[in-house]
Amino acid sequence: MKAVCYLKPGLELLERPEPRIKRPIDVKIKIAYASICGSDGHIVEGMHDYAYPDEKKPYIIGHESSGIIEELGEGCGVKGLKVGDHIVFYFQLYCGKCRYCRNGKENLCANIRTNMKGMSEYVVVDEQQVYKIPDGIPLRLACFAEPVSVCLRGIDLAEISIGESVCIFGGGAIGLLSLQLARLSGAGLLVLCEPVEEKRALALELGADAVIDPTSEDFQDRVRRITGGYGFDKVIECAGISSAAPIAFEALGRGGTLVYTSTHHPDYRMPLDLYSLFYKEATIRGVYQSPYAMNRAIAMLPHLVLDKLITAQYPIENVKKAFADQKSGKHIKIVLSICEE
Repeated sequence: MKAVCYLKPGLELLERPEPRIKRPIDVKIKIAYASICGSDGHIVEGMHDYAYPDEKKPYIIGHESSGIIEELGEGCGVKGLKVGDHIVFYFQLYCGKCRYCRNGKENLCANIRTNMKGMSEYVVVDEQQVYKIPDGIPLRLACFAEPVSVCLRGIDLAEISIGESVCIFGGGAIGLLSLQLARLSGAGLLVLCEPVEEKRALALELGADAVIDPTSEDFQDRVRRITGGYGFDKVIECAGISSAAPIAFEALGRGGTLVYTSTHHPDYRMPLDLYSLFYKEATIRGVYQSPYAMNRAIAMLPHLVLDKLITAQYPIENVKKAFADQKSGKHIKIVLSICEE
């Protein structure tokens, strides 16, 4: 089968053995679409090489995928899945037995296992990881289920109350999904900070009250004027770049909550003014995983603008161009068509 592989270094489309069902609770999926996440770009750039031992390369990558059930293990039945169902899958498998899982914190599972092989023609995962999507949701848009789950986790941690002021950093897919979810959560004043003009324009179309270009405007002055000098009640950082991380804290008002939804380079260390943290009595939180948000994410897909976030689509054979375009920062979400519905 065709699969997008990280060679450590390098990215190639290779022929790999088609996976087979080995356990009664395995589900074999024929992948229809896979979208490119910012973390996929980080993997290819070597940011997470500590997790990829040389002796096991090449690595199939991808975790934002949708597809059709091809085969079910004889022990599957808990979720009512059947061959032919349109589904998405979560890329992490939690154990359900450790201290964290038993306390309702599956996202922190001590024995979590990863299956990031969604950019391939077929994948086999545990039944636990599979979620059926409702009729009427195209598989092309169903790729958003996993990123929406991440955004939901960020929104949950931000604890937005109706009428509060919210600032979103970053106009990529995570930022624009978070923006829509923040509005649905009751944000009274909603602002996006983003340097790319086209992304700012789309944010206004999607419900932002104002946008800020941090490269051409006095950021702190705009924040003061927009918020009446108070700063934002809630800030959600979705940009994933080091220049955004500290100013996100600066935009936060007293008693506010700052959520870092994006992934930063493992070597990056953000300077933090501890006196300001004390003075603001601020809360800073990070988003790691969101396995239990998948059902809610799927339920929200019909209520979000998704098609406008897909700014390019390529067949899997053009994966190198797709990754190059993703790295340019001009696109919001790029989708690979693998086996179209």
